[in-house]
Amino acid sequence: MDRVVVDSVERFPLAEDQLRGFELEAPSAGMTSPLETLPIDGWLVGKASKAEAVEVLQEGRPVLRLPVNAPRQDLASAFPDSEEAGNGGFSGAAGALRLRTGFELLLRARMANGATVPLVTITGRRAPLQLPAGEGPRPLIVTTLGRTGSTWCVWMLQSHPAIIAHSPFDNDARVGTYWMSVLQTLADPTSYLRQVYPGDVNDDRWWVGIEADTPSRLNDAALNNWLGDSRVHELALSCRERIDSFYGFLAEQQDKQPAFFVEKFLPRQLPADLLREIYPGAKEVVLVRDLRDVFCSVLAFNRKRGYQAFGREDAESDDAYIDTVRRSGEALLAHMRSEGRETHLLRYEDLIREPVPTLEPLLEFVGLDPDGAPQMVERASVSADGMDHHMTAANASASIGRWRSDLEPELAERCDAILSPVGAEFGYAEGEAPTPA
Repeated sequence: MDRVVVDSVERFPLAEDQLRGFELEAPSAGMTSPLETLPIDGWLVGKASKAEAVEVLQEGRPVLRLPVNAPRQDLASAFPDSEEAGNGGFSGAAGALRLRTGFELLLRARMANGATVPLVTITGRRAPLQLPAGEGPRPLIVTTLGRTGSTWCVWMLQSHPAIIAHSPFDNDARVGTYWMSVLQTLADPTSYLRQVYPGDVNDDRWWVGIEADTPSRLNDAALNNWLGDSRVHELALSCRERIDSFYGFLAEQQDKQPAFFVEKFLPRQLPADLLREIYPGAKEVVLVRDLRDVFCSVLAFNRKRGYQAFGREDAESDDAYIDTVRRSGEALLAHMRSEGRETHLLRYEDLIREPVPTLEPLLEFVGLDPDGAPQMVERASVSADGMDHHMTAANASASIGRWRSDLEPELAERCDAILSPVGAEFGYAEGEAPTPA
């Protein structure tokens, strides 16, 4: 079965002021691979500055960095006036589990003078991991942003006898994220090839494959294919078993027989998508809150703790931070609307004001009896240790619409103007509580 398929490779015009030449030798359009890897090979010769590396980015984030240092006698002959040409090759392979099932990659050159030069875009597909159904609870993924009442949401959900979580107000547990990140790392050829090409074992992280001299593949094709094929699926099964084991232990402590474990994720986090792949029947809830109140809550929480977080540390001012919140809201909206994604929209305000009628359709969505909603609300009403640490308003009701009273008029006006259009897509009207979507 083909695990990776390359649909297209589109070149940018050669930046002749920066490069003498460039060629991508693999992959090519139409290429398929039975392994969980995407080979990337070629050559690059700089002009204005030495070409140091080829960087592979997905959605603006780095996936792989390939040093330009492989010997190429053919390039030395083709570019006799370039001292670097004889070592102008690059070769590597990206682990497929670091890629979206429908991916688009940007390859760019990183020059010694700090400049970056776009080279090609690669679009393609990878086959989802398909594991047989297990015996443990399935993920109930809560995709959301910071300061949306997500901890309260997890507390409310875990009050159902068939849903489990680990001390939401004490620990923001990310068991699924942890083991899916382990899977991504160990399923990457830069890591698993270290078994037979160890490099500097004195480096504490040598097994991760962070050194620049990791090979893209072995000369022994049979061993190379064995390592990159079924072993990856065995590793995925092992990681799932570790998650099951954790929540099995927790279930014994809490005297539950859970159908779901609930954890939080940010929009477009790959570990969440991998969880959906290895757990048949996983469910996803998108939790949203009025973005104007999110903005206020972040500012208040940062003041309470005495340091900046949630992206505010990267903004020049509170006013500039409004745009950060807008982009986050747009990312959540795009995630919810992405093709093939089945989610249930949950609004914080609905959960606070009308918890029972809000929880009933959510329980139906995940396949649990909606008649259990009143008992959930009753159990969740018991005060939890650590709850006060998360609160920045007198009570939950006071946190709704706080942007009108908390912000200076000029800042409130700008906040409303910039964030309302995104909020409207989630069913929020200007200055009002959510209206039905």
